[in-house]
Amino acid sequence: MATGAGVGVGLLAGCSGSSDSGSDGTSDDGTSDDATMADGGAVGAFRLLISDQPAAIGDFDSLNVSFSRARIFRASEETEDTATETATADPTGTATADSTEAETTDPTETETPDDDADEDADGGFVVRDLDGATVDLTEVVGDRAIGVLDGELEAGRYSKIELYAESVEGVVDGESVDVKIPSGKLQITKPFEVVAGESVEFVFDINVVKKGNGGYNLLPVISESGVAGRDVDVEEVSNGADADDTESSTDDDEETEAETTEIDETDRDSVTESGRPGNETAAE
Repeated sequence: MATGAGVGVGLLAGCSGSSDSGSDGTSDDGTSDDATMADGGAVGAFRLLISDQPAAIGDFDSLNVSFSRARIFRASEETEDTATETATADPTGTATADSTEAETTDPTETETPDDDADEDADGGFVVRDLDGATVDLTEVVGDRAIGVLDGELEAGRYSKIELYAESVEGVVDGESVDVKIPSGKLQITKPFEVVAGESVEFVFDINVVKKGNGGYNLLPVISESGVAGRDVDVEEVSNGADADDTESSTDDDEETEAETTEIDETDRDSVTESGRPGNETAAE
């Protein structure tokens, strides 16, 4: 299983979920991130990683998904022991029956504001800003994953995670391709627990599914998602952009060192030359 913070699918720029978080940082249940944390007391460290399944990701030169935010739902009595998702793909890239209808959904379509609030009114949810964290899903195929969130959550049980993308850019054979997120968001319902003073890493696995019209859908894979080390095993890798910056910095350091060495050699040659017989000045 792969992680690109942990999902693998190809989307074209413009695929995004609707905004349910106000400009003042307030979620549509009327609770701000800070207030939610303050009310809870004890917290635990929480990390979110993305991974990807092989399947249709092999078609892509690159598939960059920039994530805007995550909604993390507290468990209620009804959802605590369930594990489902709205539109999913199995690890081979085959969409489930209910995703066929979802494929016709415009990814920029605004979702009904009260749908999620009504559904999860008992448990509630918190919103975490992902600051446009970008993952190239071609780099997190199989058991590789990339982190997109490193923070804290109130201790307790959680039931579902929703991911929203602010942009997706897929390239196949040098050309941009149409990639959609059905319903405008990726969601997985799979219980996990945050324990006070401890750390938990949740891997959100995504699959790219090729449609009959030549386009692609990005779908979550529940069987390859879950708590790292318990439900799934992954190898965390660095984001490609960060790795490029590090490599560039290393190259600059090596070049500077080489130039310094060359200057030192030149100075030594100059000193040696000036010290040879016959090089005395007229004054001497």
